[in-house]
Amino acid sequence: MKKNRIIISLLAGLLILNSCAKWLEQEDIMGMSPENAYSSDPGITSIVANLYSRLHFEQDFAIDNESYDLTSWDEATNNSAYWTFANNKGRDYRSYYNYGLVRDINLHIEELNANSAKIPDDKLVYYIAEARFLRAMVYFTMVSRIGGVPIITKTMKYTENTEELALPRNKEHEVYDFIANELDEIADDLDVLATNKTQTRATKGSALALKSRAMLYAGSLAYNFDKSAAKGLNLPSGATGIEKSKANEYLKKCLEACNALEEMNYYALYKANESDRAANFSELFINRNASNNKEIIFCKAYDGTNLLNRFTQRAIARSQTGVARSGAQINPTLNLVNSFEVVVTREIKEIEAYVGAQIIESISTTTSNHNYVIYDRPEDIFAGRDPRLMGTVLFPGSSFRGKQIDLQAGLAILGSNGSYTFRAAPSITTINTSFYEGEKLTGEDGPFRSGSDCWYISHSGFLLRKYVDTALGSEVQGNSSVPYIVFRYGEVLLNAAEAAFLLSENGEGTYNGRDTKTMALDYINEIRERAGGSNFKLTISELTLERIMNERRVELAFEDHRYNDLKRWRIADEVWAYDSGNPTSIMYGLWPYKIYAPDNEIHGKWLYRKIRIEHRGTETNRGMPLNFDISMYYSTYPMNEGNPLIEPNPNH
Repeated sequence: MKKNRIIISLLAGLLILNSCAKWLEQEDIMGMSPENAYSSDPGITSIVANLYSRLHFEQDFAIDNESYDLTSWDEATNNSAYWTFANNKGRDYRSYYNYGLVRDINLHIEELNANSAKIPDDKLVYYIAEARFLRAMVYFTMVSRIGGVPIITKTMKYTENTEELALPRNKEHEVYDFIANELDEIADDLDVLATNKTQTRATKGSALALKSRAMLYAGSLAYNFDKSAAKGLNLPSGATGIEKSKANEYLKKCLEACNALEEMNYYALYKANESDRAANFSELFINRNASNNKEIIFCKAYDGTNLLNRFTQRAIARSQTGVARSGAQINPTLNLVNSFEVVVTREIKEIEAYVGAQIIESISTTTSNHNYVIYDRPEDIFAGRDPRLMGTVLFPGSSFRGKQIDLQAGLAILGSNGSYTFRAAPSITTINTSFYEGEKLTGEDGPFRSGSDCWYISHSGFLLRKYVDTALGSEVQGNSSVPYIVFRYGEVLLNAAEAAFLLSENGEGTYNGRDTKTMALDYINEIRERAGGSNFKLTISELTLERIMNERRVELAFEDHRYNDLKRWRIADEVWAYDSGNPTSIMYGLWPYKIYAPDNEIHGKWLYRKIRIEHRGTETNRGMPLNFDISMYYSTYPMNEGNPLIEPNPNH
């Protein structure tokens, strides 16, 4: 009876998605008995749809919240209570432990085998491989957050003696080994039914992409074993921590996955609009056409009707939300913007707002005699930067949906003594009626800070373009159908670049007859050439691990990689140290001011102020640093199941 109830609950999870996931559009089969569920494609497919819907992604665009975890660290801030900070989110942050889903997948596999006589052989092979892919996804999500977990591949029968069900944690490396072995065994079976063009269901491509990511994670954890040891992150049992001797094995498996994906000769970087590289990059994330966007390997689909996507509703500029002003809840930081290189010099160079030494100002300061760089147009300060900046972020002077974004912070009124007085609108409600000598004070999209009504505008001086839907009306009530990309070809290339570079650093000079450092360079330059052209490619002498890290930061921004990358590199507690003197722990903004100086040649031009983003509240809370506590490298392992064989995670 318990098995039947589980199958019925799976059937109840019927999921209907948009046109790029037609396989999920099934008729109502709730009248079907569990005994018949596995005798028809609609029954099996509806059960599988339920399993897909329960995969866990921190960035779920359907969730009705403000920031989708994007504004927790240094990529962006939000506009709730001015700003919120990742002030030690605690050991439970991102903890994930879902053996309910593991059990249901195991039961699904067992039922497929039990009913194999009713299912055509080719479909049976695919269905079983698909279920194992889903299980591998769940195990990867768990191990990447909490370390080693028990590997269970069969349903466990209930017994009153719960100690008989108690299992110890597998070693962290054993879970990664399990994932790799599963994916190796099923990869070829995943193309029995699903074509390469399928983006929302398991394919050989998605299996290889998962292997690529998982093996890079395992390899980098092993490579950084000594760092882990110094931070007390390796349990003696092996439930956390992977021996350094295993690093090269995992890094080679990452390269194997990338090479196999290349040999499929299907997936490729998106290059539909090479004449405008910034537009090309932004289009990658909203182009839902599988036939001309072969960079997407696996995604979660939304149709804006049956399954809502609220991301655009939350992120779009306030000036483009119609009568009901909202949006602007993801504000990219200057920290991120400064990471985009100057194309000509291939230099990571700080945005220049001041002549000489760069300064950080307080928002509360209303006068200044600093020597600012004067720009003819607000967008000129960003000229010559990596085109991915414009494809990722809306900055002053940017346009979206054919309309210029108005990110003027205020007027900089030049005094007779050469100092500036800064003026802004007194409130959001008066933005469109606040003028000084006929000049508008503040743009409708901010940045802005006054009183308690400063929501729905940028507070950093930037807004988000990436993943924001260009279709009119998509900003209303979750009506966007932009997919969330789980795996894409660009990430796989960066995974391979890092794996090859670490191999070269770890004594493996060649792989399959190729120089590993040259391999790393080739992979990263494939990404960079798409981004900025042939002149943007690095030379072998310029290639360092730090450059690879930065390449991931700009290419994969807002795709939920930054947090996990800093964790596996074992530097998160250093980059996000709770230290107001640590510049990478503080978030910064860049506020543009139009100059008012009627009798001066700089009248109507622009200057920028670099500001330290401050938290509303007491003086002691303003500008508080980010805080990644060392206990957060491994999230809390659930200890409430009465299992005496389970040990807690390190530093907990």
